Amino acid sequence: MEWNILGHQTAIRYLKNHTEPGKIRHAYLITGPDGVGRRTLALAFAKALNCLQPPKAGDFCDHCLACRQINEQRYPDLTVVEVAEGSKDLKIDQIREMQQTLTLAPFQSPYRLVLIPDFQRATIGASNALLKSLEEPPSKAVLVLTADAKESLLETIASRCEVIRLRPATIEGLENYLAAEKGLGPKIAQRLAHLAGGRVGTAIAYSQNPDLLEQYQSALQDLAHLLRSRLRQRLQYVEKRQGRKANTREQFAFLIATWLTFWRDVMIRRETDSIPLVNLDQSELIQETASLMSATQIERILKMHERSLGLLDSNVNPRLVIENLLLQLPVVG
Repeated sequence: MEWNILGHQTAIRYLKNHTEPGKIRHAYLITGPDGVGRRTLALAFAKALNCLQPPKAGDFCDHCLACRQINEQRYPDLTVVEVAEGSKDLKIDQIREMQQTLTLAPFQSPYRLVLIPDFQRATIGASNALLKSLEEPPSKAVLVLTADAKESLLETIASRCEVIRLRPATIEGLENYLAAEKGLGPKIAQRLAHLAGGRVGTAIAYSQNPDLLEQYQSALQDLAHLLRSRLRQRLQYVEKRQGRKANTREQFAFLIATWLTFWRDVMIRRETDSIPLVNLDQSELIQETASLMSATQIERILKMHERSLGLLDSNVNPRLVIENLLLQLPVVG
């Protein structure tokens, strides 16, 4: 595997070419779904540009001081600008603080690198502030943004970046990678590959965090029970969840996002048998649900879940959001 990354060979070859003298651009935008490897690719690019002992042109050793510091995000000429803990947005003050560092000469490398993950979470003010750096880029700076999609950003920002689109690996490819490279057993490798939908970062996160995987499976089991429950039982479920110590908005957002994967599987089974499911453990219920509903009904439910997540992001009362969603779901069985 090039750069120790599963897949993304076209993107890696493109970025390798840009490590050659005179070919680097002032700004890059790496897009793709969460867990697909956007940040991993960005840091690999930083290592390829700065490795002290590259085995060959456009590569990195991953062992020298520069590579280790980049892996630990303490390289003197690398700045990572992230959404602050406890906040949901990237703020204008963070961008302005970063811009002050761009006026400084690099400490030990040819370029000062800035990585801004999840730029789709930037406020309008932060986006407009960054635009100035893209319109008048410093000569010794390279900015790398990541986002879920080019369309999530202002067109004026995306158009000033070299855009690199990443897509999930094949289910089979990820399954083999998890077994061969991560030492997972065949069954858990298959389960995680399907669960992650080909997104290697997501699969690894689940393999390293059994609690997260357990929460995901619990959310699906809750949905299976709720689909066979009457309205009163569904409201009682919300009341019980409301009483937990965990952040209500966050736990309901996790539930709805997890349930959304179930309904996407239902739509897949309604339309075809050739596309692999994400939630293998729920395949019987998925098949049963798909046989009882039309594509139009399933599409409406998918949109309801997506709208509910948007309402939670807009600070609408989380209990009202999830109650309204559950009251509109069909009774299966």
